[in-house]
Amino acid sequence: MTALAAEMNTVCQKFHGRVGYHVKNLVTGETIGLNAGDRFPSASTIKTAVMMEVVNQIEEGKLQWTEKLKVPPKAKRSSSMWTAYLEDGIAVNIDGLTNLMMNVSDNTATVMLADRVGVENIERRMLAWGLNDTACTIHEPASNIRLRRLHQTFANMGVTSPRDMGALLERIYRGTAAKSRAANERMRRIMSHQYWDDFFVSQIPPDVVVCAKVGALERSRSDTAIVFGPTPYIITAYTDNAKDRSWGDNCEGHVLLRTLSRLAWKYMAPKRPYTAPEDAPRWFPTGAGVEDS
Repeated sequence: MTALAAEMNTVCQKFHGRVGYHVKNLVTGETIGLNAGDRFPSASTIKTAVMMEVVNQIEEGKLQWTEKLKVPPKAKRSSSMWTAYLEDGIAVNIDGLTNLMMNVSDNTATVMLADRVGVENIERRMLAWGLNDTACTIHEPASNIRLRRLHQTFANMGVTSPRDMGALLERIYRGTAAKSRAANERMRRIMSHQYWDDFFVSQIPPDVVVCAKVGALERSRSDTAIVFGPTPYIITAYTDNAKDRSWGDNCEGHVLLRTLSRLAWKYMAPKRPYTAPEDAPRWFPTGAGVEDS
């Protein structure tokens, strides 16, 4: 994979900001990366860790897939699809909240789930798995100095490294993210139904299953994916301190992520060349316009 690394590194070196990526061939075990062990703001990609904690606590008998949680008062909700716009008093079950969190990246659903399972429980599981760079910092307890420092440093929902997030995704791929086969398969199915698919996924043929989770902050853009192509692989990439903080299709961070995905697919599936349609951006997800109304 030396040639692929050279191409990807050249692209990253031109980026106006900090970049890290990790790619793993899931057949041979070969890996490449750049700043793969560095910590980055996770943005919404930390929601994969929240989902894993939810699923594991269900298997441990600590909560139920059908348990309902009442949405917080509107003034305490995060403005993102769709839970933020529900009427006061409505309750949504764990199943619905998990799908909203992962598929449309609903932030209110994420906060509700993180509060229910406890961010310190997420922390303990990540550390037990050897993922020392990954933590969810939503409503971190004042008594947890580590989580508080991480929250102060990265100022968003969490922190991770490209390599750590790759290891999390590999657990889902290998069926070791939870105890049962059914639980692992459910996480795969959830992650294969992404609404926000205009970064990595847009550069992969639409008939290929991709389990993905994107993240976006003003200063940082990220994407993470398991690609079930002819040669299955994992790809994760993060930016930070980006000069271009715009939100259009041509934002430098968005272009970078699409380019890295295109290069990885070309290398991993040489007999299945794919070029996205020229007018693909016309059909990229818009968020339904609710947040702009």
